[in-house]
Amino acid sequence: MVMRSRALAISVVLCGLLWFSPAAFASAEKGESRPNLIIVLVDTLRADHLGYHGYEVPTSPRIDALAKRSAVFMNHKSHSSRTGPSVASVFTGMHPRTHGVVNPLTHFDAKGTLSSSQVTLAEILEGHGYRNFGFVGNPNVSPRFGFSQGFERYEFLTSGTASAITRRADETMKAMKSERAPFMIYLHYMEPHSSYEAPAPYHEFFASPKYDGPVTGAHRQLDRIVAGKMRLSPPDLKQLVALYDQEIRYFDAHFENLLAAVERHGFDRRTIIVFISDHGEEFLDHGSVLHGYTLYEEQLHVPFFIYDPRRKDSVRIDAETRHVDFLPTILDLLDIETKRPVQGVSLVPWINGKTKASASGPVFAQVTLRAVKTVDVVSFSTDGWKLIVNKVPKPSYELFRLADDPGERKNLHKAQPAAGRRIGKQWLSFLESIPLAEIESVELSEEEIERLRSLGYMQ
Repeated sequence: MVMRSRALAISVVLCGLLWFSPAAFASAEKGESRPNLIIVLVDTLRADHLGYHGYEVPTSPRIDALAKRSAVFMNHKSHSSRTGPSVASVFTGMHPRTHGVVNPLTHFDAKGTLSSSQVTLAEILEGHGYRNFGFVGNPNVSPRFGFSQGFERYEFLTSGTASAITRRADETMKAMKSERAPFMIYLHYMEPHSSYEAPAPYHEFFASPKYDGPVTGAHRQLDRIVAGKMRLSPPDLKQLVALYDQEIRYFDAHFENLLAAVERHGFDRRTIIVFISDHGEEFLDHGSVLHGYTLYEEQLHVPFFIYDPRRKDSVRIDAETRHVDFLPTILDLLDIETKRPVQGVSLVPWINGKTKASASGPVFAQVTLRAVKTVDVVSFSTDGWKLIVNKVPKPSYELFRLADDPGERKNLHKAQPAAGRRIGKQWLSFLESIPLAEIESVELSEEEIERLRSLGYMQ
């Protein structure tokens, strides 16, 4: 393991004005005619809690409205149930095994870091004249851990509220109105990540006024549920889900504000807006809550759609797609070629109806975490089958036929050993095809440990 320190990338902000590098002006003409790009990543958002995915609770009216005008990927999967590995896959087109953002279980005070040897979407866009800005509310993707590569300005906002992140985006667009170069803005919203504490008036949405039980939505309380120290009754679970849904509705309001800002600044006709999540959340689907401890579908199935104002039609894609497909898809839409190898494929052929393939490729996911529980889990999905291997405390195996059992209720590992062996061989063959990176990590300060602990990422 390589232990190293990384200097924190600090952007200069004076009187609300953005600091721009001279290099950006030199390369402005390269991408002048290309559309702008806004990436909206909503932390901990499971797909089946949005209206356009069939959810009956009105959590997402503004999200749904834009989805109806977009290329919507209905069966999109993450490569981890944790933020760092997932976002690194989005921005590198690589699996966690290759980009190396995997937390080492052998060191409590260490955290997987995105190596400077990895080439990110922001770095590629920078080379084609884009001005890149990022505003994030999750410390796992702060500059400290290598995620600011290729960005002219990249801020981790300690408050992390939807209001603060949307305000930064608004300010950036206002400053870019007089610029000729295209821009990319990455916005990483924390709602609905726990604790589930939506402000007024959203804190009254969806919940029963008659509920008088113990559930508060506080993260420490959720940790007690994971640890088996607190059980949820049916009314308790209903209240917990309502608190989560309130957070989604709160974000939805700020998503509306963001779209209004895009239009107000005159960018609505030349800005691609991408909506995605890093991972989902569990609500006793498999006996627990939160995320990062398993790789079941409620953790991996996330929303993903692309609004491109240059297209007049919308399209729904039911094929299984993956986070590693994000980078090649965006580059394809922007007409940018790169010789850098990626492990995903462009999804533009699905958008344009040029292919009917049922999947863009196998879905390989992994998660390691040392928090309330210590876990080391991998999963591999292909041809409608899914194999899950839990490595600790001792190896155990689960096999599901997702086409018949989307909720992963019936473990077929013992009932169908031939299928298990076949999927296992395909998994091992797949692993041989993707390089294994040397994990880089940084030593965490006490302040960083406490911040991550408050979000459930450490003990």
